[in-house]
Amino acid sequence: MIEELLKLSPTAQLKYLKGEEFASLEREKRIEFLKEFALCGQCSSKCLASALKILRELRFRDRVFYKRFLENPDSSVIMACKKALSDRSCDLGFVPMREMVKRQNNEKKLQTVKLIVSETGQAGEDLLLSFLAEDNIRVRELVVKELSGRPQLDEGKLLAQLGHSIWFTRAAIVEVLGNRRSRLLLGKAEELLADSNVEVRLQLLIALSKLEREQVKDLLFKLTRDPHVRVSKEARRIVSTI
Repeated sequence: MIEELLKLSPTAQLKYLKGEEFASLEREKRIEFLKEFALCGQCSSKCLASALKILRELRFRDRVFYKRFLENPDSSVIMACKKALSDRSCDLGFVPMREMVKRQNNEKKLQTVKLIVSETGQAGEDLLLSFLAEDNIRVRELVVKELSGRPQLDEGKLLAQLGHSIWFTRAAIVEVLGNRRSRLLLGKAEELLADSNVEVRLQLLIALSKLEREQVKDLLFKLTRDPHVRVSKEARRIVSTI
């Protein structure tokens, strides 16, 4: 697999590493692939820096591995290494950090989550996912934006939380998957059509409208018959554009 990737141009290599096909692989397989790619000695500096960045986002925490690249002549590679070595999101600890945020008032909570996102660059995925359960719309909006734009995200883990989450968390999860144009959402669409909360169904409608219309046409038609006028009216508007 590495040999095939190395046959491509650096631009094509980057496109693959940041693409859906690679992101769909299991986390451990991606990590092993990126480690091998980084150590092969045949990739460009830009590709190497990108590989190290993705490893950091996947929460790969082998300090010895990253230190191998600190002497690289390219500053982007050195920067990627330093960020990985200084990333303390794991050292903070999931439970202590989560409990600390829970105890704060809403304004302080928002500032803390902003700090986690900005200072660590890529806070631990599990920690961010847990913030979607915060009864604070500004916190959820911040986390939805962060998760929506992540090059690497375990969308399956996100989807798995739907069945045991409160309504505003379900709505946030659907929004993230919609923003990412995730096809995984289609597998849960029928279940979400019957969700008891109108905000969840409305968010499903918005998410479906971002996918290929031919794939979601039948689902959109079903939403035109939704019992809530906000959902049915908007669904009819979207269907009229198909």
